[in-house]
Amino acid sequence: MGNTAVYSDYYNRRADYGPAANDIRHNFVFSTVYELPFGPNRTYLTRGVISHVIGSWTLGNVTRLYSGAPFSVTTNTNSTAAFSSGSQRANLVGKPELRSDQRSAQRWFNTAAFAQPANYQFGNAGRNLLRGPGYANLDFSLIRNVNFTEGKLLQIRGEFFNALNHTNFSTPQSTLGAANFGTITSSLAARQIQIGARFVF
Repeated sequence: MGNTAVYSDYYNRRADYGPAANDIRHNFVFSTVYELPFGPNRTYLTRGVISHVIGSWTLGNVTRLYSGAPFSVTTNTNSTAAFSSGSQRANLVGKPELRSDQRSAQRWFNTAAFAQPANYQFGNAGRNLLRGPGYANLDFSLIRNVNFTEGKLLQIRGEFFNALNHTNFSTPQSTLGAANFGTITSSLAARQIQIGARFVF
Protein backbone atom coordinates (compact mmCIF):
# COMPACT_ATOMS: atom_id res chain seq x y z
CA MET A 1 0.00 0.00 0.00
CA GLY A 2 2.95 2.33 -0.17
CA ASN A 3 4.79 3.84 2.73
CA THR A 4 1.77 5.02 4.69
CA ALA A 5 3.58 5.18 8.05
CA VAL A 6 6.11 7.86 6.99
CA TYR A 7 5.83 11.10 8.94
CA SER A 8 6.11 14.46 7.27
CA ASP A 9 7.75 16.41 10.09
CA TYR A 10 8.62 14.87 13.44
CA TYR A 11 8.09 18.23 15.13
CA ASN A 12 4.76 18.88 13.44
CA ARG A 13 2.65 15.78 13.85
CA ARG A 14 -0.45 17.64 12.69
CA ALA A 15 0.96 17.30 9.19
CA ASP A 16 0.32 13.57 9.54
CA TYR A 17 -3.42 13.95 9.96
CA GLY A 18 -5.17 11.67 7.49
CA PRO A 19 -6.85 8.28 7.03
CA ALA A 20 -5.25 5.20 8.55
CA ALA A 21 -3.78 2.61 6.19
CA ASN A 22 -6.64 0.22 7.02
CA ASP A 23 -9.39 2.81 6.47
CA ILE A 24 -11.69 0.88 4.11
CA ARG A 25 -14.79 3.08 3.81
CA HIS A 26 -17.12 0.54 2.17
CA ASN A 27 -16.99 -3.17 2.91
CA PHE A 28 -19.59 -5.77 1.90
CA VAL A 29 -19.39 -9.50 2.66
CA PHE A 30 -22.08 -12.01 1.72
CA SER A 31 -21.85 -15.75 2.34
CA THR A 32 -24.29 -18.62 1.86
CA VAL A 33 -24.44 -22.40 2.14
CA TYR A 34 -27.38 -24.01 0.33
CA GLU A 35 -28.29 -27.69 0.22
CA LEU A 36 -30.13 -28.51 -3.00
CA PRO A 37 -33.59 -29.99 -2.22
CA PHE A 38 -33.07 -33.13 -4.30
CA GLY A 39 -32.27 -36.71 -3.33
CA PRO A 40 -32.89 -39.03 -0.38
CA ASN A 41 -34.23 -37.32 2.75
CA ARG A 42 -34.82 -34.11 0.77
CA THR A 43 -37.98 -32.50 -0.63
CA TYR A 44 -37.85 -33.58 -4.29
CA LEU A 45 -36.78 -36.70 -6.21
CA THR A 46 -36.31 -38.76 -3.09
CA ARG A 47 -36.25 -42.15 -4.82
CA GLY A 48 -34.75 -43.85 -7.81
CA VAL A 49 -31.46 -43.66 -9.65
CA ILE A 50 -31.85 -39.97 -10.51
CA SER A 51 -32.21 -39.09 -6.84
CA HIS A 52 -28.74 -40.52 -6.18
CA VAL A 53 -27.24 -38.75 -9.19
CA ILE A 54 -28.48 -35.21 -8.57
CA GLY A 55 -29.05 -35.48 -4.82
CA SER A 56 -26.89 -34.58 -1.82
CA TRP A 57 -25.26 -31.54 -3.45
CA THR A 58 -24.40 -28.40 -1.48
CA LEU A 59 -23.51 -24.99 -2.93
CA GLY A 60 -21.39 -22.47 -1.06
CA ASN A 61 -20.54 -18.85 -1.82
CA VAL A 62 -18.48 -16.05 -0.29
CA THR A 63 -18.69 -12.66 -1.99
CA ARG A 64 -16.49 -9.75 -0.92
CA LEU A 65 -16.67 -6.18 -2.21
CA TYR A 66 -14.74 -3.28 -0.72
CA SER A 67 -13.42 0.11 -1.71
CA GLY A 68 -9.77 1.00 -2.18
CA ALA A 69 -7.23 1.47 0.59
CA PRO A 70 -5.50 4.85 1.06
CA PHE A 71 -1.86 5.48 0.24
CA SER A 72 0.69 8.29 0.42
CA VAL A 73 2.91 9.69 -2.31
CA THR A 74 6.55 9.73 -1.22
CA THR A 75 9.81 10.86 -2.78
CA ASN A 76 12.66 8.75 -4.09
CA THR A 77 15.16 10.69 -2.01
CA ASN A 78 15.08 12.34 1.39
CA SER A 79 16.47 15.86 0.89
CA THR A 80 15.59 17.17 4.37
CA ALA A 81 18.89 16.15 6.01
CA ALA A 82 16.74 15.18 9.01
CA PHE A 83 16.18 11.99 10.94
CA SER A 84 13.55 10.01 9.11
CA SER A 85 11.50 6.85 9.31
CA GLY A 86 11.87 6.49 5.54
CA SER A 87 11.25 8.47 2.38
CA GLN A 88 9.57 11.85 2.80
CA ARG A 89 6.24 12.79 1.27
CA ALA A 90 6.14 14.84 -1.92
CA ASN A 91 4.93 18.39 -2.48
CA LEU A 92 1.36 18.77 -3.69
CA VAL A 93 1.20 21.30 -6.56
CA GLY A 94 -2.12 20.40 -8.19
CA LYS A 95 -5.23 18.26 -7.96
CA PRO A 96 -4.08 14.63 -7.47
CA GLU A 97 -7.31 12.75 -8.20
CA LEU A 98 -8.50 11.77 -11.65
CA ARG A 99 -12.10 11.20 -12.67
CA SER A 100 -13.13 7.56 -12.87
CA ASP A 101 -13.32 7.72 -16.68
CA GLN A 102 -9.72 9.02 -16.81
CA ARG A 103 -8.17 6.45 -14.49
CA SER A 104 -6.41 3.40 -15.88
CA ALA A 105 -3.73 0.97 -14.79
CA GLN A 106 -1.21 3.11 -16.71
CA ARG A 107 -2.26 6.33 -14.93
CA TRP A 108 -4.19 5.87 -11.73
CA PHE A 109 -3.72 9.42 -10.42
CA ASN A 110 -2.46 12.78 -11.67
CA THR A 111 1.30 12.40 -11.43
CA ALA A 112 1.79 16.05 -12.48
CA ALA A 113 0.22 17.12 -9.19
CA PHE A 114 3.37 16.15 -7.24
CA ALA A 115 6.87 17.61 -7.10
CA GLN A 116 10.10 17.06 -5.21
CA PRO A 117 10.33 19.37 -2.15
CA ALA A 118 13.15 21.90 -2.01
CA ASN A 119 16.26 20.93 -0.10
CA TYR A 120 15.84 20.92 3.69
CA GLN A 121 12.06 21.24 3.41
CA PHE A 122 9.35 18.72 4.13
CA GLY A 123 6.76 17.87 1.48
CA ASN A 124 3.27 19.24 2.05
CA ALA A 125 1.28 16.35 0.53
CA GLY A 126 -1.19 14.93 3.02
CA ARG A 127 -0.92 11.48 4.55
CA ASN A 128 -2.84 8.83 2.61
CA LEU A 129 -4.50 11.43 0.40
CA LEU A 130 -5.14 8.98 -2.48
CA ARG A 131 -6.93 5.66 -2.71
CA GLY A 132 -6.12 2.54 -4.66
CA PRO A 133 -8.47 0.31 -6.65
CA GLY A 134 -11.39 -1.43 -5.00
CA TYR A 135 -11.72 -5.20 -4.64
CA ALA A 136 -14.43 -7.58 -5.88
CA ASN A 137 -14.25 -11.33 -5.43
CA LEU A 138 -16.57 -14.33 -5.51
CA ASP A 139 -15.50 -17.72 -4.12
CA PHE A 140 -17.71 -20.70 -4.96
CA SER A 141 -17.81 -24.28 -3.73
CA LEU A 142 -19.66 -27.38 -4.91
CA ILE A 143 -19.85 -30.27 -2.43
CA ARG A 144 -21.29 -33.76 -2.81
CA ASN A 145 -21.78 -36.16 0.09
CA VAL A 146 -22.04 -39.85 -0.77
CA ASN A 147 -23.43 -41.86 2.16
CA PHE A 148 -22.41 -45.50 2.55
CA THR A 149 -23.68 -46.47 5.97
CA GLU A 150 -24.66 -44.52 9.05
CA GLY A 151 -21.69 -42.40 10.11
CA LYS A 152 -19.67 -43.16 6.98
CA LEU A 153 -19.62 -40.91 3.94
CA LEU A 154 -17.40 -39.73 1.13
CA GLN A 155 -17.29 -35.98 0.58
CA ILE A 156 -16.18 -34.71 -2.81
CA ARG A 157 -15.69 -30.97 -3.16
CA GLY A 158 -14.67 -28.52 -5.82
CA GLU A 159 -13.65 -25.00 -4.76
CA PHE A 160 -13.31 -22.03 -7.09
CA PHE A 161 -11.46 -19.02 -5.74
CA ASN A 162 -12.13 -15.80 -7.66
CA ALA A 163 -14.64 -17.87 -9.63
CA LEU A 164 -15.45 -15.04 -12.07
CA ASN A 165 -11.74 -14.44 -12.71
CA HIS A 166 -12.24 -10.76 -11.97
CA THR A 167 -9.05 -8.68 -12.18
CA ASN A 168 -8.27 -6.99 -8.86
CA PHE A 169 -5.45 -4.49 -9.18
CA SER A 170 -2.82 -3.74 -6.55
CA THR A 171 -2.00 -0.27 -5.27
CA PRO A 172 -0.19 1.89 -7.86
CA GLN A 173 3.47 2.84 -7.61
CA SER A 174 3.46 5.89 -5.35
CA THR A 175 7.14 6.92 -5.24
CA LEU A 176 7.84 10.20 -7.03
CA GLY A 177 10.81 9.75 -9.35
CA ALA A 178 10.23 6.03 -9.97
CA ALA A 179 10.02 5.00 -13.62
CA ASN A 180 6.50 3.61 -13.19
CA PHE A 181 5.21 6.37 -10.90
CA GLY A 182 1.41 6.40 -10.91
CA THR A 183 1.00 3.05 -12.67
CA ILE A 184 -0.35 -0.28 -11.45
CA THR A 185 2.14 -3.02 -12.18
CA SER A 186 0.52 -6.06 -10.60
CA SER A 187 -2.80 -7.66 -9.74
CA LEU A 188 -4.03 -10.07 -7.11
CA ALA A 189 -4.58 -13.78 -7.66
CA ALA A 190 -6.53 -14.92 -10.72
CA ARG A 191 -9.02 -17.80 -10.64
CA GLN A 192 -7.84 -20.86 -8.75
CA ILE A 193 -9.56 -24.25 -8.70
CA GLN A 194 -8.97 -27.10 -6.31
CA ILE A 195 -10.67 -30.47 -6.06
CA GLY A 196 -10.54 -32.67 -3.01
CA ALA A 197 -12.13 -35.66 -1.32
CA ARG A 198 -12.31 -36.98 2.22
CA PHE A 199 -13.79 -40.05 3.82
CA VAL A 200 -15.63 -39.52 7.08
CA PHE A 201 -16.08 -42.51 9.40
